[in-house]
Amino acid sequence: MDDSSLPTRSIPTALWVGLGLPITLALLAAWQWYRASHWLLVVAHGHDAGLYLGPLAQLSLALALLATVSFCIAWALMRNAARRALQSRDALVSAFGAGRRWLPVFMVMQTLLIFATLIGLLAFEAGRAIDRSYISDGAMKLVVLAGLIALCLLWYAARIIWDTLRTALRRPVSEPILVMGQALSAAQAPALWEFVGDVAQRTGARLPDTVVVGLNEGFFVTEHPVALVNGERLQQGRVLYLPLPYMNFMQRSEVAAVVAHELGHFSGEDTAYGQRFAPIYQSLVSSILAVTNEHDADDDGWRAWASAPATLFGKWFLHSFDEAVHHWSRKRELAADAFSTQVAGNLPAATALLRSAVLQGLIEEVLAHNRNAPAQQREGVLPMVRRLVNERGLPDPREHLEDQQAHPLDTHPPLRSRLQALGISITPELIVRARDTRASRLLAELGLEAA
Repeated sequence: MDDSSLPTRSIPTALWVGLGLPITLALLAAWQWYRASHWLLVVAHGHDAGLYLGPLAQLSLALALLATVSFCIAWALMRNAARRALQSRDALVSAFGAGRRWLPVFMVMQTLLIFATLIGLLAFEAGRAIDRSYISDGAMKLVVLAGLIALCLLWYAARIIWDTLRTALRRPVSEPILVMGQALSAAQAPALWEFVGDVAQRTGARLPDTVVVGLNEGFFVTEHPVALVNGERLQQGRVLYLPLPYMNFMQRSEVAAVVAHELGHFSGEDTAYGQRFAPIYQSLVSSILAVTNEHDADDDGWRAWASAPATLFGKWFLHSFDEAVHHWSRKRELAADAFSTQVAGNLPAATALLRSAVLQGLIEEVLAHNRNAPAQQREGVLPMVRRLVNERGLPDPREHLEDQQAHPLDTHPPLRSRLQALGISITPELIVRARDTRASRLLAELGLEAA
């Protein structure tokens, strides 16, 4: 894929700042060098500043040029890695793994180069002000101001090095996904496990290690750590999450299609990939925040400004891989959709997608109500969803064709793309089926009404 298709089609702020600032500093250093050379010509008239300010200007110029060259090299490496990440998921993980190693080093080095150049420029002007037969009040104020700024830059440099090293040495830890639900064993819900086992057998997929039924998410599977809101931390392994409010309005074949879709992520090693990718991504984000310190309540805000050239590049690095991340997410979802048709066919799979889309907004409204309303006004989530569906009906699914299904870790392709991949057209009959407000008997059949 050519460069025009990468997410850097428009020149971002990171490029203007990251490349523009060192170039500007290089021009200022070159101007100081010219001034120092000019003073050498008039040393006989009592000016000897050029004897030591000239080398100082040269040093500032060299530091600024080094910052410019290093930025260009990092930019080229990033663009090349972003292109390779579109070739395979392994290349994407490899690119982020390499980024986790070199990006913090680059950000710190780039920040230090900019700081050192600024200190050199300030020292030049202060030295020029001091090197006179007398020092005026204005010159003295300039010297004091330059000294204070230089001390601040040195302080920020020391803090950045310390915080970045501390973050880099910290072992990446995957924070668990927090969900509201209940883990059910085969002994607690034999009909449910028989249903999931039948889907797994018919598709040749692996069974989950844990099945959780809950209220606050859509269907998903993960091998990421999961914790329940009651404080229970699930055992590490493959987790299948089933949302009761959605299942209440879906037929058995539709839920079977969704479960097959989710189990397809196990067969496609998608969850294992997510488990590898998530800690690396989080580690990169932590490295960027370690340089900026922007989430520290005690920070005065100047550090984020001072380190902006490097940290903007770090954020640009993450943004440059958005297309690859979304590309592989879309391919995984479409492959899982195709996997789901092995159980119930294309039509139930498509109907399940549409019914999930039209129910999502209403379920989110109910959850928000129960979260924010006074205790006496709260209503059980499932009873309230049933009541609102009976009172309002369900919206037209055509309003949701561009929606992307919410998921704790991944992004999904738009609903329209998923239906097209299944070969399903939006017909009046399909709309009527998706808007059917009758509840199914599936929860009772699976022994989940009490859950």
